[in-house]
Amino acid sequence: MESILKGIALLRGVHHACIYQEGKDPVSTFPDDMSDSMTLSHDLIDQIFSALKAIDKSHNEIYFSIGDKFLVGYLVQETCIIILLTDKKINFPLVNMGVKSASTKIQRKIKEEQEEKIASLSPQGETDQSPPTDADFQPVLDQLSEILKTYLGPAAIFVFEDDVTKWKKTYLQTRENLPNLVEIIQQELDPKTEQKEFAQQAQAVLDKFSET
Repeated sequence: MESILKGIALLRGVHHACIYQEGKDPVSTFPDDMSDSMTLSHDLIDQIFSALKAIDKSHNEIYFSIGDKFLVGYLVQETCIIILLTDKKINFPLVNMGVKSASTKIQRKIKEEQEEKIASLSPQGETDQSPPTDADFQPVLDQLSEILKTYLGPAAIFVFEDDVTKWKKTYLQTRENLPNLVEIIQQELDPKTEQKEFAQQAQAVLDKFSET
C-alpha cells in the first residue's frame, strides 16, 4: 500500500494522502499530530458513504472545504477509503484519474490478500500452481515508465499503469509483443512533437532488452 500511496502523493496540489482499510492500520502521509483528526474524519466519511448506500445512492466521492484546502474522501470499496488533503485550485480530473488507477491497484491487492488467506487455509496439495508472473518484463517496464515521465510528469505513473493493463488484456506477454505496448503508450503523446521521439527512446530500451 505504501507504494500506491506515494504515487497519489506525487500529484501536484495533493498535500497529504491516507488509505484506510478495514482491519488494518492506516497507511498515511499525514503528520502524527493530525492522526486523531484524520481518524474522526474517516469515521464521518465512512458514515456518510454508508448512509448514501442505504438510500441507494452511488456517490463515491465527498468534498469538505477547510480554509483554502479540500479534504476529499474516495470510496474504493466497502472496506477501503482514500482521503486526500488538497489545494482548492487543483486539476481534479488528473487527481481523479490518479485515484482511479490507485483504486484498481488497491482492489487487486485486496483480492490477492484474500486469495492468499484462502490458500493458506487449504490442505497442502489442493491448491493450483501459481500462474507465471511478468517479473522478467519489469526492468523494461520500469524504463519505459521513466521515459514517459519526461513527457507527462507524475501523471505518467497512472497513465502507464492503464496502458500496461490494456496491453495485457490485448496481447500475450511476450518479448515479441512489447512493441505493441510502445504503440499503446504513444497514443498518450503529441503526434507532431513527442510520439516519434518517444518511439526512438523506447526502441533503444527494447533492443537492449532483447540482447539479454
